[in-house]
Amino acid sequence: MKLDTWDKKILTLLQQTNRLSQREIADRVSLSASAVNRRIAALEEAGIIKGSVSVVNASKVGRPITIMVQVTIENERLDLLEEDKQRFVNCPQVQQVYYVTGDFDFLLVINVRDMAEYEALTRELFFASGNIKSFRTIVSMQNAKQEMTVVIE
Repeated sequence: MKLDTWDKKILTLLQQTNRLSQREIADRVSLSASAVNRRIAALEEAGIIKGSVSVVNASKVGRPITIMVQVTIENERLDLLEEDKQRFVNCPQVQQVYYVTGDFDFLLVINVRDMAEYEALTRELFFASGNIKSFRTIVSMQNAKQEMTVVIE
């Protein structure tokens, strides 16, 4: 799907807040509400809009610890790689999973209430698999910025 000026404006507004009505979006981008509705539906159908969520302050709901984990796998055979990836993806505490190039294979972003919860997760995610060679834990001391906004040009 090729994005035009209106699509880009709509996407920018939706990333700022998903609570705008289609009438409010229409007024801000100078289109009709029905045109905005059609465009949003097309953006969703194309997979450009993946979802509409509220960003929750993890500390305020008792989950103050964010951990990044660099995971190195033993064997990159496709079935083993997929099995490891699915275990990471299916874990609710794992917020983001990246398959990466470089000195390690996966970068995970994990949110936990305390280190005891993380220790239990390491057993489930890393030690239970015979294909994890090593993992390196990086604990965030402060979250200076957290957003999922994509620059739309």
